[in-house]
Amino acid sequence: MELELKKETLCFYEFSTAATAVHEEATETIVPDYCPDIARIIDSDGKVFLRGKDIQGDKAIVTGSVKVTVLFTPEGENGIRNLEFSLPFNTSLSNKDFEHCQSLFARVHIQSIETKSLNPRKIFTRVLLTVRLQGLKSTKADFCTDISAQSALGIAQMARQETLNLITAYTEKDFTFTDEIAIPAGKEAVLEILSCTITPSVQETKIFGAKLIVKGILLAELLYRSEQQGIASATAELPFSQIMEIEESPEDAAAAITLQLSGMDYHIGSDENPDDRRRVTLAVYLSAQACIRRSVQFRCISDVYSTVYEVTPTMSNLQCTGEINAFTRRQSVRQTIEVGVVPSAVLSTAISFDEVNVSREDNTAVLQTMAHVKLLFLDEGGVPLVAERQLECTCRVEVSPECSCTASVRYGGDLSVAISSNGIEIRFSADFSVEAADRRQLLGLTDMTVDTEHPKDTSQLPSIVLKVFDEDESLWDIAKRYSTTAEVIRAANDMEEDCACSAGQLLLIPRKR
Repeated sequence: MELELKKETLCFYEFSTAATAVHEEATETIVPDYCPDIARIIDSDGKVFLRGKDIQGDKAIVTGSVKVTVLFTPEGENGIRNLEFSLPFNTSLSNKDFEHCQSLFARVHIQSIETKSLNPRKIFTRVLLTVRLQGLKSTKADFCTDISAQSALGIAQMARQETLNLITAYTEKDFTFTDEIAIPAGKEAVLEILSCTITPSVQETKIFGAKLIVKGILLAELLYRSEQQGIASATAELPFSQIMEIEESPEDAAAAITLQLSGMDYHIGSDENPDDRRRVTLAVYLSAQACIRRSVQFRCISDVYSTVYEVTPTMSNLQCTGEINAFTRRQSVRQTIEVGVVPSAVLSTAISFDEVNVSREDNTAVLQTMAHVKLLFLDEGGVPLVAERQLECTCRVEVSPECSCTASVRYGGDLSVAISSNGIEIRFSADFSVEAADRRQLLGLTDMTVDTEHPKDTSQLPSIVLKVFDEDESLWDIAKRYSTTAEVIRAANDMEEDCACSAGQLLLIPRKR
């Protein structure tokens, strides 16, 4: 007898479970001849540059470097000087899920950095890195969407229409951004750059067919020694845009972009005027990874039986993402930091965050992280000092208990620093990006066999059954149990197709002939 299974292939990407580790690097560095002797180390900072990431079997390997900037006061001189050097790292993590992944997402941030002077010409540096890795793997599954069979086979099928949010495309691109930072009017010109910090952020994405347009901002923060031998700072927001090639995607698809720094160069002056000390030329090397997620309507057969023959179905259980609710919450942070001296001026402020911990309380997700605040300031005698504090940031959002919740956080701006009698008051915003995803088990038919050699023995079944409807079961379950169909039951009880049964309702169930 003729039986045809119509199938459709579901193709998408899924993230593996995350693997996290702490990696340590340490080194001794000789102060180069062009630098004066070190009298006192004021501060040390580091910037992570990712160079490579690779998957070898169940092992993920990440390489890069930490650009260390040491600020110090020189022997016999006033003011601040700097020393920069690179500390390479190579780390690996094992995770059985990595073996089947096609790409790797890596997030590496500095947990702590320690620098001490061994003598005026030698320093010791130790860096602790937090490494978080996730693999992206391609998933493919064939499901039956419809069954075409002769009426003699007595096939009954239950189909379900699912709305899934799937990562259907992935791409990555390395690019270089160059621009100039103009020193604002009223600020002194640059004699020497002491440090430069770049924070990239994505502001907008658009999809046009096979093109993904990414627009964002690079927040550049300069600390420099002025021509008058003072210490000054400058900030600039530098817009950028990039076009990335992707698989053909609808315009209403959503793009999630991850940006990583892979290098940075800067110098005083511009291309047109190298001697212009009111401009700083900046070159930033970035790596962008993009995941394209779109809504997919998918029909699958969730159950099947025959009123005539025994049927052996083969079912597949696939975990997918259904509805996604993505949003941002801004949390204000305010704290007075006691510094133990009377500050006269704040030279620079650096803010970074740990990973976000998500805990659940019924319909609420509690997002917690630590903000690391570093203040470079002068005391009343003009001596440069550093104050570091960890401030707890908590944000509560309403999320359905059935949803899985992930979150990240970034500096949201709105910075305000004021000197008070108690110390230094700092205010800023933390932007929590939240993604609440409805994770579903997609149970669908992939294959089936019908034993046409041995028909069901229905001779012992009564011609008519009277049954009280139980709300814990469906009309489909009842029809399957008594080898009939839901249509036959509805016809016998004068029920409309879209009419639902109520608890306690008496149903007439005739045997299908």
